[in-house]
Amino acid sequence: MFLPGQLFVPTVRGGYKLMVILNEWHLVETLVDGEISVVSCGGAVKDWASVTRHVQPAPDLPVTPIIDEVVRTRRPVTLDLRSRKGAQKVFHIEALPVLGPSGEAHGVQVWVGEPGRVPAPPRIAAGIAWSLERMVIGQTVEASMMSGVLPADHVPERTPAEYIAKAVKFDDSASLFELGIDPVHGRRWEAPMSVLHADGRVMRWYCWGKGRTDPGNVGLRLLWHDVSDTTSPELPTLSELGMQEMLRSAGVYTGVFVADLAVLTMWLPDAPPWVSWRNVKGGNEIVHPDDRHVLADALATFRSGDTAPRCARARLRSESGWWAAKLSISPYPGPLSDRLVLVQISTTPDESDAATEDLQGSDRGVRGG
Repeated sequence: MFLPGQLFVPTVRGGYKLMVILNEWHLVETLVDGEISVVSCGGAVKDWASVTRHVQPAPDLPVTPIIDEVVRTRRPVTLDLRSRKGAQKVFHIEALPVLGPSGEAHGVQVWVGEPGRVPAPPRIAAGIAWSLERMVIGQTVEASMMSGVLPADHVPERTPAEYIAKAVKFDDSASLFELGIDPVHGRRWEAPMSVLHADGRVMRWYCWGKGRTDPGNVGLRLLWHDVSDTTSPELPTLSELGMQEMLRSAGVYTGVFVADLAVLTMWLPDAPPWVSWRNVKGGNEIVHPDDRHVLADALATFRSGDTAPRCARARLRSESGWWAAKLSISPYPGPLSDRLVLVQISTTPDESDAATEDLQGSDRGVRGG
């Protein structure tokens, strides 16, 4: 009899050992066609590990065909298999697809253990996708529910800034943006994230992604996994909290934008209270279409070698219409300095600055979670 989490180490020909943890759920990523790897075993993060070594229970019981079947059919598989090797043990296997917003499997949760044992519910996992063409993140109902959003409030697409705003601590935004904005097919990305649940608790998520460049999928495919029961979430340091509060008190608001596209990727740390940036169609809906060029113009100046901050005026989206604002645009300090800019919005517009053009009907976006 095997206990939950017990390591089972059968040896295959040539002395190669299978390091299988029985009676536990294993998360296998399937983010790129023809590639699979283990990213979590029993809630413990794995380094893109071998499926054969970490999930296969016996040398003559390959699990890869089972995973391939789940990916192909997008349906769960349950079966018992008897090994003809060694003690000829019987193993119970369950495999569940983790679907992304397109309906394709971003991963498979696999349980391997003893027949007759009822598996505990798997840890929550969800697939999302970053579309480079539209600069939005598509999400499933399950992805929304991970942070406590009710199914009735689910919104199938969010902007990158809205997704990043879920996090109370996320230190790897730059590497995420780098691969999302300039994807390389199959390139890996992974990072932890601390996320605030609707009930007030902070969760520990671990996230994996791979770049996609095939037609219809250009951008990133991602897999989110809640491992709060095995790893405590990281919280902002006192220094980070102090800096955030200082900026709030000073009324200084800074956004990170993809300059050529005028796409908002995140706020540092908060948005101006009058800017309407949630529940919009896309990340480029924050700046008025006729004013988006000011960001590209500033970036062109920075690329020429003149890195002094540029001042400009532009209309930003608000609940009551397009409002004129003063912007201070600076180079982004990092490897994406040729794509991103920092935009500081340090003054709140008043009625005399308001543009006469109002937002119309569907241009306001939609509500939801």
